[in-house]
Amino acid sequence: MSRRGVAMAWKMVTSLALDRAHLSSASTMAMTQGLCAVQGAASALDTISIQMSTNPPQRPSCCRPAASHSPGPRAEPDFQNGSLKTGLLNRLFGSRYSSAGVCWRPQAHARGFSASAAVCHGGSSGGDGNGNRPGTSTGGSGSGTVAGETRISLGEALNQLVDAAIEKVEAGQMEEAVSLLKDGLSTFEPVFPNSPELGELHNQAALLLLFQGRVEEAAYHAQASLDTTKRHFGTRSLLTAHRLLRLGVCRFAQGKMADAAGLLREALDLLDVGGVSASGAGPAAAGDAASGAADPGSRCETGFYLDCVALAHVTDRGGVDALSGSLRANVRGMKEAYGAESMVLSLALSQHSRLVNGGLEQADFLVGEALLKQQIMLLSEVSGPQSEDAAVARYKLATYYYSNDMLQDAGSAVQQAAVALRAHYPEEHDLMVLCKHRLGMICAAQGDHRSASQLLQASRQHFSGEGGQAMLAKEADIGLAMAKFRAVDAAREPSAQCTQLRHEALELLRTEIEALATAIGHGHMLVQGATRYYGQLSKIAR
Repeated sequence: MSRRGVAMAWKMVTSLALDRAHLSSASTMAMTQGLCAVQGAASALDTISIQMSTNPPQRPSCCRPAASHSPGPRAEPDFQNGSLKTGLLNRLFGSRYSSAGVCWRPQAHARGFSASAAVCHGGSSGGDGNGNRPGTSTGGSGSGTVAGETRISLGEALNQLVDAAIEKVEAGQMEEAVSLLKDGLSTFEPVFPNSPELGELHNQAALLLLFQGRVEEAAYHAQASLDTTKRHFGTRSLLTAHRLLRLGVCRFAQGKMADAAGLLREALDLLDVGGVSASGAGPAAAGDAASGAADPGSRCETGFYLDCVALAHVTDRGGVDALSGSLRANVRGMKEAYGAESMVLSLALSQHSRLVNGGLEQADFLVGEALLKQQIMLLSEVSGPQSEDAAVARYKLATYYYSNDMLQDAGSAVQQAAVALRAHYPEEHDLMVLCKHRLGMICAAQGDHRSASQLLQASRQHFSGEGGQAMLAKEADIGLAMAKFRAVDAAREPSAQCTQLRHEALELLRTEIEALATAIGHGHMLVQGATRYYGQLSKIAR
């Protein structure tokens, strides 16, 4: 499913069959055997200090993509019989914003088993400085290598493992990528319990799980990654900064804003000063400091989430507007560093969307309006003002206006959305029909029963069926009941007949509203909007 095809209100549960064929493949088996030979002398009692729950997460997540890597083919929305299988209401009013075809190529400095890690690992262990422990170098006296046997370092092997997971992600096989990382941890952690390379596998696992919305599991792996990295590279290294950032994002996703803010500020401090050397033994070398200064993507990501922490505590429109400039600059920085299709940027937009949806449910109208306009601005920055993503956000704003009886503004917003979407899709596409559906609901609320009936009968037929789209058909029934009420002409009908027809229409409207509320909740903006218009029509009937 592409970022475009994201479902947004009801939590998606992906149930993909796990592809474990790679575990039995000759190449993976050879790699595992080589790894066991490389560090066979490692003590099985040397364990990593990780805070584990009573039911530790069973799956992992991943790292930041490199700007130089071009993303794989962008997946199209997932269609079945001409309809989005995930449901349009999911896309519009949920908090997920993700893409199966995103760029997920980790940068060298972000990998715990990069060159700096290998040097530190080799030096501290008496190895050859290339990540090999004593007696495990690829040649020379004392290598312990059997004739004809090819040995690779743990770092090299885990690089191969992560590369395999990357290929899964870029092929849209997210669950398989998670499974691959999980199996890697299950395989290597018992054999090499004190290896710094394990921190990177946990780090990779954390990002993928965050991307899937599995925040508790992601936080477990992010904490394990941070603990491992601190132990091997110290508290002031650039690697530690990246681990702090990832855990901070996890805490933010968990709603633990105070914890998130502390972790993110600590990460930003390290990124600003460049940290210390990879070994954690002293001040940053010139190369390390340069890498910190040359990592604007991580700084922008950290700044973005700090802005989001502040946004979560905003109570008025002015507070939302005050943060818009910084949020936009940080989004631009992430886009320049990682690309518009990167997983890091998609995840950031997803978390902002979560704040927006929470604001629509809890805040007053002006705050909700400002949040939606801010979201449109950020999506326009990433994809362009006429992009599908920005158009869908405009439709969302139109729906918000509709539910708050601002029908003229709602009509203007939905027309802007339709114009942008028409450049991408034919008239019969789900999103185009969705715009006509919203226009029909606006017409019904305004009293234009003829236009409302025409538009809503078409949208009801289009969206009938099971799943999220059936909710749109239910809303169409509400609009048709409103149109039925408005169609009663008091000037032509006898008074008693007029009263009876209106009460029948009102009873039908009440029944349809209750059906929608049962399906999506009484607090949903569509239900609140319908209830508002029911009250208006009840006054007319009296």
